[in-house]
Amino acid sequence: MSRLPSANQATLLLIASLLAACTAPHTPLPRSTESNLFVFNIPHSALMEYSPNLTFQRELPINLPCPVTATHPAPDQPLIALELECINGPAVQVVDTNTGDTRTPFTDVDSHFLAWDFEGNIYLRVDALGNARLMRVSSNGDSREFDLPMQTYDLDFSPDGGTLIYAFTRGLGLGSELWAANSNGKRARRIHAEQNAVITFARWSPDGKQIAFIRMPDTQTPFPVGELWVMEADGGDPRRLASADAGHGYAAAWSPDSTRIAFVVRENPEDPAADQSAGALISNIYMVKSATGQIDQVTRFNEMLIEAPQWSADGHFLAFSVVTLNDTINLWIADLDSGEVKPLGSSGATCCPAWILQVSHP
Repeated sequence: MSRLPSANQATLLLIASLLAACTAPHTPLPRSTESNLFVFNIPHSALMEYSPNLTFQRELPINLPCPVTATHPAPDQPLIALELECINGPAVQVVDTNTGDTRTPFTDVDSHFLAWDFEGNIYLRVDALGNARLMRVSSNGDSREFDLPMQTYDLDFSPDGGTLIYAFTRGLGLGSELWAANSNGKRARRIHAEQNAVITFARWSPDGKQIAFIRMPDTQTPFPVGELWVMEADGGDPRRLASADAGHGYAAAWSPDSTRIAFVVRENPEDPAADQSAGALISNIYMVKSATGQIDQVTRFNEMLIEAPQWSADGHFLAFSVVTLNDTINLWIADLDSGEVKPLGSSGATCCPAWILQVSHP
């Protein structure tokens, strides 16, 4: 099974939209620094659960109508959103990892994942090629439209849940803007703008003090080389940190302590085929310290496509998918304490890591 997106799908992913929550600022529950890893086993069509020390725990069968392309764990909730690549367009399915129950918020139109909030509500862009709209779907399945600009394609909630950031563009060649608003989408204010670039995957640092984003050229090239930038939470002091892959949908990932950012680097920037074909990308994972700009290489694969890394809650591990030239895919782990990089060891093709935080309820 191939997980590589087409150019059209990548463009839709970049220009896909968001919704937001209308709740009071989130008060985080007491939490441990441990998280269980869920990995999708493609031949078994199941989520495989591993303990914080990466010991296999159980297999959770999932009856899917279409292949999985990505997973998105909810904060403070035992939920994972699965992005599916279906014949009639992309779809999103939600899995309760405690019970194995699944639900598909929209079955009659396409849907694109945008974000989770801290109450278990999911935000989707629905019917992108028809009556496009941004929807907020509650944990009980109720949905309503969310009032943000229809050109919005990216969304993230601050760690306290009180503020959201969203990016939108008025069209190809017109640049992009990043705005902040209350969690209900009100009191919006612009915090950053680019005249000749597209702001993608703007993500809050876990301490809420900074925002990282991928800056990519505002052109028709679907998979260009981009840049990793960081700025203060109010938009101040924007600065470039490193070159980064762009167009494939790989967000940079903050470490739990907000000091480092893991990101995907294109290793064949001079290859024109990699500008047009997702399968031509050769990549590795790098790490940058946000305060000093020091860059370290985490993986050293040759002639392979390495996908976006995901941090464990304790900051010891990065999980990521490795795609070979013959289009096989498997899950690998980087142990940041020892420097060891090794396959997870699951049987069959695996992909799409998601860490679920262990929350301590009083």
